[in-house]
Parts: sequence; C-alpha cells; structure tokens
Amino acid sequence: MSLSARRVTLPTITPIVLQKRVIKVYSEDETSRALEVPSDITARDVCQLLILKNHYIDDHSWTLFEHLPHIGLERTMEDHELVIEVLSNWGMEEENKLYFRKNYAKYEFFKNPMYFFPEHMVSFATETNGEISPTQILQMFLSSSTYPEIHGFLHAKEQGKKSWKKIYFLLRRSGLYFSTKGTSKEPRHLQFFSEFGNSDIYVSLAGKKKHGAPTNYGFCFKVQA
Repeated sequence: MSLSARRVTLPTITPIVLQKRVIKVYSEDETSRALEVPSDITARDVCQLLILKNHYIDDHSWTLFEHLPHIGLERTMEDHELVIEVLSNWGMEEENKLYFRKNYAKYEFFKNPMYFFPEHMVSFATETNGEISPTQILQMFLSSSTYPEIHGFLHAKEQGKKSWKKIYFLLRRSGLYFSTKGTSKEPRHLQFFSEFGNSDIYVSLAGKKKHGAPTNYGFCFKVQA
C-alpha cells in the first residue's frame, strides 16, 4: 500500500523591524543629549534611559515635558505616550523641545487624590457630608459607572475677543461645560466647551504676556493633530 506524499506549506513569518530615530532631549540648564531610540519608545522609557545614562537616582519624579515656546505652552507627557508620535505632530518651523526634569507632583493624584477635590467644588462631597476616604475618591473618579462632577469659576476668553470673563464651569465625564446663566446647572443653560478624547491639556507659561490673561496660572486644550 503506497502513501501519497503531502507537501506542507508553512506560513511566511515577516520579522517586525522597528525603525530607529534620533531625538534630542534638553535639561533645565539647556544642555541637550541626542538619543537613538526605536519608533515605539514611550515617555517612561526615555526617562528610564536618561536616568541610567546620567546615573541619576530613580525617585519616580523624573518626567518628560513637551515644550511649545511659540505659543507659550508646556505639558507633562504621560508615561505610556509614544514619543515619536508626539514629535511627528510638530511643525517643521516650530522650535519645540523635549525637556527632562523632575516633577514631584507626577503621581500626586494617585497618592493624595483628596487634594484635587475641594468639598465646595465636588458634587458628591456635599452629598456625603465630606465623609469620604481618599481611596473612595480615587475609586469614584476612575470608575466607569460613577464620576464626580467638579464645578467652579474660571476665567475664559472667547475666540477673537480680547476680554476675559469669569464663567461657571462644570467638569463631567463627557467633557467640560460652562453655564450661560450664573451658576445654573440646568441643561438649557449648559454649553459644551471641550472634550478630552482627542485633546491634550497644556499649562500656560506666559498667559499674561501672550494672551492678556488675568493670571499667569492657566491651561488650555489643544486638539491632537
């Protein structure tokens, strides 16, 4: 009895090749260091690499910052963000920089969440008479089913106008809203301001000088390219 030969074809495996790029990272003293990194490197990976190369102590405060001097903005890059992806959104003529420096408040939200939720600005604080533990606050904030409403006054400026107005804002899971009538929370008085799914939050470095803001402490939402 003869057996017919069978040909077995194995699937072709294409190796994954990660293209390397050279990035420049600045320190607070404006000295810089060039690093050759893979295209999938994260902000945390860059921090760890620089900590090792500079023989620094890793106290979990070293942070990578995105600095946009032409519009006076800066933000803390999150650990999981892909650095090359961020750099790809920069314009060719923009003198943007990556800074590597300490940010002692980097994980403060997770360590002491109660500092971020003053009782008079959070809806659930009044409902529970303020008797809520830091762990419960964090669980409520990160929960997919519940989310505390944060509210308060902010100075804001409409596009194309020079004057700033003090407006009552409400931060909800669906986005940031402002009231068109005092502190009213009625749906007909709430107007949508911004969502966060495709936006990054930046800190204003020179709000008074560049935008005539009433204070130097400001922030803005920048839509991701």
